[in-house]
Amino acid sequence: MKSQSRNKIIFYKQDILGLEAIDIGKKLSHEINPITSDAKIGMKFLIIMDELFTSSLSNNSEYGKYLAIRNVGILLEPELKTDFIQILDKYSSLNTLFVKWDGEIEDGILYFLTKEKGQKIDIKNLSHIVI
Repeated sequence: MKSQSRNKIIFYKQDILGLEAIDIGKKLSHEINPITSDAKIGMKFLIIMDELFTSSLSNNSEYGKYLAIRNVGILLEPELKTDFIQILDKYSSLNTLFVKWDGEIEDGILYFLTKEKGQKIDIKNLSHIVI
């Protein structure tokens, strides 16, 4: 985490003691519910997400400044037109980003839900570790 890599992303499956991850699926879906029929939902979603992520930054003597998120499926919703890789890149370039990943991870590929039927996301170009 103290390395000078371009990104600092930690994907984890089991809860980490002392790390409070925000449930972004729950929080963001609550925030966007009133604007779901808005033609500019994608743009408004990014603003809402940025405000949530910025206000949820934490500081820890071991991890430094970090953001910890879980329930990330909302970031993969096609209607919201988000770029999941860009989101990971943006929020891990200045701070450590902890992502609780409930899907599978293999050789730099994230599988949302399952390897057989899930969405495949190539993260090989992002500096990350899996614990």
